[in-house]
Amino acid sequence: MEVSVVICAKNAEKTLEQCLESVRKNNPSEIIVVDDGSTDKTVEISRRYANEIYFNEGKGLSYARQLGAEKASHNYVFYVDSDVTLTENCLAIMLEEMEKRRYAGIHAQVVGLRNTSYWDWAEDQHFRLRFNKEGPRNSITFMAGIYRKDIIVEHRFDPFFAGAGEDGDLCRRLRKSGLTLGISSAFVYHLHRDTARGFIKQRIWYGKGNARIFWKYKSLSALFGVSAMIPFGIIVCIRKRSPKMLPYYLVWTLASAYGTLSELTSLTIRRLMPNVPK
Repeated sequence: MEVSVVICAKNAEKTLEQCLESVRKNNPSEIIVVDDGSTDKTVEISRRYANEIYFNEGKGLSYARQLGAEKASHNYVFYVDSDVTLTENCLAIMLEEMEKRRYAGIHAQVVGLRNTSYWDWAEDQHFRLRFNKEGPRNSITFMAGIYRKDIIVEHRFDPFFAGAGEDGDLCRRLRKSGLTLGISSAFVYHLHRDTARGFIKQRIWYGKGNARIFWKYKSLSALFGVSAMIPFGIIVCIRKRSPKMLPYYLVWTLASAYGTLSELTSLTIRRLMPNVPK
């Protein structure tokens, strides 16, 4: 299929081979890996599958995603995270639905790969509740999403988002331009964080992305939207007649709030004292 698969990876040796094998079975025309200075076997594994390997030299996730798109040889770019496993015919289904519905970008539904601990089970439940619904969507991620290359080249990832937030920023600008995004009927498996420590670290990272969205757009929804996870969690627990999901949403809110506040503090200091090292 005339699709370039782009995988942005760093120290991903534990999951990368399974990801790349599932990508190869979907028969894309091209596989590109963009490495962010890995010190493990990420590059070695990539050489067995990828047509091209590029290095983003520590310039951040937005730079890596943009580099992958600009190096792509085909009109469609399929971004896949290194901890994602594609299902059979996933790529073909997504392409067909994308063209039929004239989406600028389409994302697969996400199912937990293992769900052996409370944290990855809860994450899987959340995706099923909030994300896995086929049809148009205001914002999608880049975990397993296909986009038209010309749109990525035109609108570009903002390098200000060196970590999280690059997806929300680009989707916001695509939506403002009148482009439509959507969720596919196809699904992929994702290796969710399976420990409290891993989950908290991830939510802090997302919180920092929220802070940069607020910094760029002065969007109060980015600043305070995470607090909605607690009432949402309460509603989920009432509907399911079980309090089991509530700790997940409480920890999510607290960790994201910490990440948001810490990043806003850091950005404020850099603005007031530009000579302070990053």
